[in-house]
Amino acid sequence: MKASFFIFIAVLSICFSSCKQNPKSQLKPDVSRSVLPPNTGNISELVIVVPDKLWNGSTGKVLQSVFQANVLGIPQQEALFDVFAINPSQFSSIFQTHKNILWLALDKSNSVNKKEDKWAKNQLFVSVNASSEEELSALVANKGAAISNWFLEKDRSRRLNKLDKTSEKDIQKEIAEAYNFQFVVPKGYAIALVEENFVWLRRDNPKVNIISNIWVHTQPYKNPAQLTMNSLIQLRDSLGRTHVEGARPQSYMATEMLYEPDYKLVSEKPYTVETRGLWTMVNDFMGGSFISYAQIDQENQRVIYAEGFLYCPKERKRAHIQELEAVLLSLKQK
Repeated sequence: MKASFFIFIAVLSICFSSCKQNPKSQLKPDVSRSVLPPNTGNISELVIVVPDKLWNGSTGKVLQSVFQANVLGIPQQEALFDVFAINPSQFSSIFQTHKNILWLALDKSNSVNKKEDKWAKNQLFVSVNASSEEELSALVANKGAAISNWFLEKDRSRRLNKLDKTSEKDIQKEIAEAYNFQFVVPKGYAIALVEENFVWLRRDNPKVNIISNIWVHTQPYKNPAQLTMNSLIQLRDSLGRTHVEGARPQSYMATEMLYEPDYKLVSEKPYTVETRGLWTMVNDFMGGSFISYAQIDQENQRVIYAEGFLYCPKERKRAHIQELEAVLLSLKQK
């Protein structure tokens, strides 16, 4: 008991000493460490280092509109990032090793720069400088989407690396041998259904009433019209009607069209489009979110349609849908 108490006091002393502000040793954005510690903080957290005056003005409003925009394709409001705004004078070593850091300052010239592993391993640091608040706000508005994507892609890479360490290697091997493509299958997924051109994986977590699903369907490639949003919605609705039956008679899964799905091109090589939206059970009361990627496999002259859909009625959905996104984007043609 005494040992535990003394350890607690020692840890507390270290924490308090690290929190003290020493003007002579304040951290600067242009100083890097030679030996890097591991990063800290959670995925989807973003530390924004910005003077209070800028955060409380037009620059802060633009920052919030960009980095706290809602995640697409989920039924409630959840921000892209959990944002922590820190004044430069308060930026101590506690924050220095955070995974994602965005540093804004007034300077002589306008610039946007990103740096990997600045103060910690696997860290992403982005600095934005401008000569006035007006120019800084305009620069964030103009480059904000690209900066946000940098942090989202970095988080996706971190998430995928973590999933890969404990992934279902045997299932991945089976899928690669049977379908001539491969992707990371997170721990806990099991094969629910296998057909010639279709595989369905499912992970149930009954304790929190969450069901995560991944399915991949292939079909011969005939023309680009197969990758239009209307064609892909028709495809997923046909898969839902065929494979996903509800508890009630004549109930099946379909795309919820009261809210138009978000659709965009994400890659030219291989040509890949992303669709995000909501699904519902026709003649039943279930629903949830889905995200899909359809890509052209030129070598095998086929379309690979990969989708993740989620049943998660009482929980926040951002982390679950972003995990599905990372898994689907790991799909590689063989």
